[in-house]
Amino acid sequence: MDVTTSIVASASKHYREGNYREALTFYQKAAATYGSALFKTNIMLCEQRLKTSSTKEPVLPGSPAESRQLSETQHLLEHYYQRCQELEYQLLENVAQ
Repeated sequence: MDVTTSIVASASKHYREGNYREALTFYQKAAATYGSALFKTNIMLCEQRLKTSSTKEPVLPGSPAESRQLSETQHLLEHYYQRCQELEYQLLENVAQ
């Protein structure tokens, strides 16, 4: 694993685990080394997560907030799945032409 892969892999791992401060540090390091344009969105997402996680109360298991969050997540998942299917069909149509 080269240095680029390890920096980005570490950042991604920390982000997936919810360690947004550590992920931000790694993404900033990657941006400084390889170009800010490549990691601009990653940095923005980490900053957003840090901002929202500090302003929101934790969601407790079995709470109404958890039910609402799960419902919203399910709705978004269905939306993005349908959008993915639409794009896949468009791609197939363009290839067939």
